[in-house]
Amino acid sequence: MLWQCILPSLIGVVCLSSPAEASRLQNWRFQATQNQLSFRTATPVQPKAQLISDPVRLVIDLPGISIADIPRNLRSQSVGGAIREVRVGQVEPNMARIVVELANGYTLDPSGVQFEPVSGNNWTVQLPEPQPINTAVRPSVTPLVSSGEKRSPEIAQGNGFATIESVQLVNNGTQLLIRSDRPIQYNASWDRQTLDYAIQIFSAQLGEGVRLPNGFNANNPILSLQEREDEPETVTLMVQPNPNYHVMGVVSQGPNQIALQLQPKAGVSGSGQGSVSPRPTTPLPPENYPQIQAPRTQDGRLVVVIDPGHGGTDPGAVGLGGLRETDVVLDISQKLAEMLEQSGIQVVMTRQDERTIDLAPRTQLANRISADLFVSVHANAVGGGRTEVNGVETYYYQSGNLLAQYIQNSILQTMRMNNRGVKQARFYVLRNTQMPAVLVEVGFVTGSDDSQILANPDNRTRIAEAIAQGILQYIQRTQ
Repeated sequence: MLWQCILPSLIGVVCLSSPAEASRLQNWRFQATQNQLSFRTATPVQPKAQLISDPVRLVIDLPGISIADIPRNLRSQSVGGAIREVRVGQVEPNMARIVVELANGYTLDPSGVQFEPVSGNNWTVQLPEPQPINTAVRPSVTPLVSSGEKRSPEIAQGNGFATIESVQLVNNGTQLLIRSDRPIQYNASWDRQTLDYAIQIFSAQLGEGVRLPNGFNANNPILSLQEREDEPETVTLMVQPNPNYHVMGVVSQGPNQIALQLQPKAGVSGSGQGSVSPRPTTPLPPENYPQIQAPRTQDGRLVVVIDPGHGGTDPGAVGLGGLRETDVVLDISQKLAEMLEQSGIQVVMTRQDERTIDLAPRTQLANRISADLFVSVHANAVGGGRTEVNGVETYYYQSGNLLAQYIQNSILQTMRMNNRGVKQARFYVLRNTQMPAVLVEVGFVTGSDDSQILANPDNRTRIAEAIAQGILQYIQRTQ
């Protein structure tokens, strides 16, 4: 099977090194008085450029680059005159885009656009003076080559946006059909903040008069459908599925059409009525560990939900030196999620910032997306000034025993911490999840030893690596 082929090497990566940092757009600016754009990336990049009409704009794509480091309020700049606006956006997960949009009635001579690589990751783009369209000369495209290591891109003539012509429900509401006037580039995944299923269509716009389906009720496979204002030149549809339905993912139905597929869970009719059959509640004998269910993502990846405990108005335990549980577990969880993603696993986090989330929505998310594993990350505490109490412990309720053992052992092999064992408990997030689930207590924020370990970001990275290794070993063992 796929995992048997790739997991051994993945585990080795987790053991030996931290994950490589994704390449980022570090800064950009447009100097209107000089008609000059400059930008810098964390690693070298080869830009791709095209001139697109309706409206006329110069589009510069940066493969392998993220704009996560650019604050939202610094992602656009109004210019005025012949250039209306310059903006940056994330048009694909691994593609940043800089757009120079001209005012109505103006265009650019593409042969006059000069890319200058100051270095592989530091570029300037000199624009010619915009020309009125009725007098503009449109020469043929010619490549521009610099003497630097990276070459200047050709300025290709683009065809503009894909126009979404229709969005409709078919097959009794179990299929959301999206049609476009040209091939669709898209990404689909669970949104970690809203817990909805997000379909991003890149370089696209909704056609005039296109209306999204509405009027849903509690028995429909989809409970709500909305368009979210997202990155420029991206159409994002937010789908809230009925908890009685599995989201099977988005499939292509030809170059210009995609469809979101939903399937009723066991015990639910096609109309959405009925009840979901509960999982058996009888504890399984220790030697009969359940197998991980078949991957549910279209690309064959397993889905793991990472649950950083507490958050927002609930900081959890507060230990020595003011060390807060929420800060410790959020950092570990974010690093853990990144490591698992780089190992080929799809990760969904119940929270990725300081926000207050009750226990029920955490388990509801995991059950709704039919996750394969659920890992809740916490830090321990004890009162009475008992700073001598230190150590790691991992809890399970029913089917998470083996997963808990792998994670506990991996942490102890990585960190010099006391072993408080693998234990069975009726914690809410363990009792109410429908997949193997564990709760990891990564140490005591009140402990004289553990608090020093947990306060160190490097140690939190090592703990995240250890948890990731334990998860990967469990997957390898149960496949």
